[in-house]
Amino acid sequence: MSAFLQKPDWAKAQREAHRILEESAIVEPPVNPTRIARDLGTNVYFVTFAPQSSNISGFYDCDENAIFVNKDEYPLRQTFTIAHELGHSILHGEWARSSEYKILLRNSSATSEEVHEREANAFAAHLLVPRFLLDKYRNRLSADQLSTLFAVSAPVIKNRLAFEYGNQPY
Repeated sequence: MSAFLQKPDWAKAQREAHRILEESAIVEPPVNPTRIARDLGTNVYFVTFAPQSSNISGFYDCDENAIFVNKDEYPLRQTFTIAHELGHSILHGEWARSSEYKILLRNSSATSEEVHEREANAFAAHLLVPRFLLDKYRNRLSADQLSTLFAVSAPVIKNRLAFEYGNQPY
């Protein structure tokens, strides 16, 4: 069945992110996805992509068990990219080894609809801004302050707040 016809498994993405946070003993923000990836045996490399590939934020290479991140991206984008690619590593290992796995360009229309991409985004959001930490700070800090505290972009914080407290989808 095509990944475009499947429904994302939001619960699995959230459950796996929570499991990783527990195993990593994360109790305060910010969450460092590079450290988590390396602790799990996944290397993280910051690289310069060729000019024709400069709009790739990063990708997961299952053969090397490594995440390659565009070193020219904004640091908060790099953070989300690492968490997103770690999501592929944890949630989609078999798919990442298949011929269906493609490196997608940032802002590609396929990215927003493809089930694996949506699950990896959900995993990254739950990993970087877990509900238990958001509960702790959301009534005391503005969205901008939360963005700084969690070391994620304002859109990520706004998305997490809307999802957790306003029932809006990713």
